[in-house]
Amino acid sequence: MKKNNSRQELVRSVIEDFEARRVARKPLELQWQLNIDFLRGNQNNFITNFGNVAAMGKQFHWQRAEVFNHISPMTEMRLAKLTDGKRQISVVPLSDSEHDIKCAQICDKIVKSAFKKVDMNALIDQANMWSEMTGTAFYKVVWNNNGGRLVGEIKTPVLADGGTFLQKGEIFEGDVQVIVCSPFEIYPGSLTSDIIQDVIHAKPYSVEAIREIWGVSVEGEDIEVFDFNRTAPAGGASVMPNAAMVVERYKNGKLVIVAGDKLLFEGTYGRLPFIRQTSESMPGAVFGKSVIERAIPVQRAYNAVKNRKTEFLNRLACGVVAVEDGSVDIEALENDGLAPGTVIVYRQGTQPPTFVNGAGLPEELEREEERLLREFTTITGGTDIFRGTESTSISGVALEIITEQDKLRIRRAIASGQNAVAAVAGHILRLYKQYVGHKRLERLVDGKCVQMFTWDGDDITSDEVIYE
Repeated sequence: MKKNNSRQELVRSVIEDFEARRVARKPLELQWQLNIDFLRGNQNNFITNFGNVAAMGKQFHWQRAEVFNHISPMTEMRLAKLTDGKRQISVVPLSDSEHDIKCAQICDKIVKSAFKKVDMNALIDQANMWSEMTGTAFYKVVWNNNGGRLVGEIKTPVLADGGTFLQKGEIFEGDVQVIVCSPFEIYPGSLTSDIIQDVIHAKPYSVEAIREIWGVSVEGEDIEVFDFNRTAPAGGASVMPNAAMVVERYKNGKLVIVAGDKLLFEGTYGRLPFIRQTSESMPGAVFGKSVIERAIPVQRAYNAVKNRKTEFLNRLACGVVAVEDGSVDIEALENDGLAPGTVIVYRQGTQPPTFVNGAGLPEELEREEERLLREFTTITGGTDIFRGTESTSISGVALEIITEQDKLRIRRAIASGQNAVAAVAGHILRLYKQYVGHKRLERLVDGKCVQMFTWDGDDITSDEVIYE
């Protein structure tokens, strides 16, 4: 009875901790949602005083509210620069001895083979996208007991290390698993520290998936999840039916996994499995800043200028008609306007309808549009050298200097991504060192060349990985 009470107390403490962290992180989450909306083109949205993101309505029916999206191509250009170039990482030997140098060469092959198995290039692209949209992305590196080659068969169900429930059936040798987590899933213990000491990873699972992975049956319910495609009719939230929120808390070396009111797993861990990547890191903050956040005000101003220009041109093209009161059928004039060839019948003794002469397009609107485009370039760290006619007078040396300056302006984002990938490689080596105790045969592919090699945990003497 006491054991059951302690389990319920533990579950309750984890859920309460999760709810408190979710409330504290809510302002950041709203900003991430707004960033995604502006990237996708929903640029009439804003953060309300009620803690949600909503669309801004028109004040008059004739107002234009079109979107002229410059944030999306800006983000695409930054992502292209982040993925430009080959990623060459290497393991630093533990010492200058011949044995350690040889082990470091084997570790290089182990990391490259592991990256190939987890499709690291696709994971890097996914992490870069999250980092540019929200400012932060996370890699989660764990040991998967159901990975690797088949080595035997389980006769009875068993709960393995890491909280994975192994059902009756085939058993595998195990392998590393790398997952990219969005910042929406990560709840750190403190938002005001750039060092992550404890963290909660919360993600909805279907009750069938929970039963298959952990072997525990939980009661399902409708879980609200953020709809990144904004297809849901209300506020960007969609519903995941018959699901439960799985909450994993990593704190003080203790891992607790709960779902609903059930305890799925309780155990220990060595190091936090999460590795952070940021677009622009902020001192004293876990989550970084996205360049989209500072581009939003300029995008709003640019949309306003373009729409005011469209409205002004509509007035010039369609005209504004002045008529005497009671001289014509106002309803017919409002519906049809003064179309070419229209016969206007007006009351005898009154003035016929006339167009009100309007001035030409103000030069201020043209100058403001060009100024805002230049401001986009200034604050986003990207130069579109092919926009406008001035690019024809730029020399080759100047183009090379501009390209190099653009790379320097996003150097922090590039370095953060490289450091994160190197940290993932080091974490993979540590997991292999911990879990692999027998010889393994691995396959390393380099273009059309295939190399087979064997290794075990004793060959891993260093987990220090750097970019050459």
